[in-house]
Amino acid sequence: MIMFDRREFMRKMGSGILGAGLLGLSSRDIAYGSAGKTKQPPNIVFILSDDLGWGDLACYGNKEIKTPNIDRLAREGLLFTNFYVNSPVCSPTRAGILTGRFPSELGIHYAMGRHDWNVKCNMPDYLDPKIPTITRFFQKAGYRVGHFGKWHLGGPYNKGTPTPKEYGIDEYATLYTWPWPDYRKKGDYRSKASERNIDIAIKFVEENKDKPFYLNVWLFDVHSTLDPTEEQMEPYKDKMVIIGDGEPLHREYKGAMQIYYAAVTNMDKQIGRLIDKLDALGLSENTIVAFTSDNGPSPIWAKTTSHSGAGSAGPFRGCKGSLYEGGIREPFIVRWPGKIPANKVDDTTVISGADLLPSLCNIAGITVPNNTELDGEDMSAAILGTPKERNKSLKWEFRFPPNGGRGQVLQCSPLLAIRQGKWKLLMNPDRSRVELYDLTKDPSEVDNVADQNGNIVAKMSVPLLKWHKSLPDADKIPADAGSNDYPWPKSGDKK
Repeated sequence: MIMFDRREFMRKMGSGILGAGLLGLSSRDIAYGSAGKTKQPPNIVFILSDDLGWGDLACYGNKEIKTPNIDRLAREGLLFTNFYVNSPVCSPTRAGILTGRFPSELGIHYAMGRHDWNVKCNMPDYLDPKIPTITRFFQKAGYRVGHFGKWHLGGPYNKGTPTPKEYGIDEYATLYTWPWPDYRKKGDYRSKASERNIDIAIKFVEENKDKPFYLNVWLFDVHSTLDPTEEQMEPYKDKMVIIGDGEPLHREYKGAMQIYYAAVTNMDKQIGRLIDKLDALGLSENTIVAFTSDNGPSPIWAKTTSHSGAGSAGPFRGCKGSLYEGGIREPFIVRWPGKIPANKVDDTTVISGADLLPSLCNIAGITVPNNTELDGEDMSAAILGTPKERNKSLKWEFRFPPNGGRGQVLQCSPLLAIRQGKWKLLMNPDRSRVELYDLTKDPSEVDNVADQNGNIVAKMSVPLLKWHKSLPDADKIPADAGSNDYPWPKSGDKK
């Protein structure tokens, strides 16, 4: 059994990964309260949004969407600009966060659904519960573990699907595993999805305030279908359909920006309620709050978001379903008052969702056995405020077109990608579409320098292609995977 090692926690907090001198704190200050009572290890609250773009928050440069509560987390904590999820779509990203693995290695390539869909995508019906998870490590260490909101790693419509309990989760409420309003429906179901998520998360915090807890708050927002109320949309009434400088043409015609911005701001409002509750209960100083999203924004040209696809990837090329930066680079904010520096931006550390398992376990003093298979690495020093150069490369495989299909060729990335240091290489397994970008100079990925850097391409392609060859069903990839072909008009074509 993995247990919380208080001496190891004190050592790391006092002189190891954090360093007492760095923060002006002694190990006793960190490990003990003012009355000399032993202080419990930090609580963890991990908030995961859905389909939120890197550029959708004010603290990441958005000048139109109001996100005061997430901005407050950034002011009171640490903001990363080089955080990556391990897939450009939902289920694989969630699997990577839970297991510390690259999800393609687990055979999870796309959004999980019913059995026939999973077979079509060459995927299992659910994440294998035998794989070690961050939730199980924290549970075995004595934490009370909760998971509320989206799950998307298997559903009861497939026979034999495990519940979250089998992954080390004590309390849970999800769309597929508990009586929960269907967030895809219009009306009250949808407009109050985040509110209901936060309601039950607050209840969990209140009931477990006297013991260490690990809490996943995996929101449905801002995934489609979005249906905000008139009240929620009121702050963005200037985003309605308007002709010239006049009044809205018809009030019932809503612009996509008004719908999407309202949903983001409402999500932010509900997150603020959870932050305020931690403050009111006196838990903030011993609680790590982390916020990110599962992949890039779903665009206006996708069928499911044609009414609301106004999300922004900021300066990046790509969207949900693309291995360009806009599909996989996400906001990441962590707050732990007094332990993590406030109002600081880390522009250098390259960190990913797969790193959270080893990093948070290390911070909490939980030993992960050496034989645990992990693709992520311990980036706890960076999370605690000291930028760190990563040792392991990040690798991606995505064998399906981005949202909106292959007609949007600028979003259609090659099938494989790897990031090492400042370099990012994209290519197909047959060595077609080789693209190399220096992300420190060209974060928008518009200047392919592969031809000028053949040695770097050769060096990076070896581990990438070897990794791909080792993946489950690597020989069952759709024939047009990684293609950006466009049906260009030709003489003699029948129209």
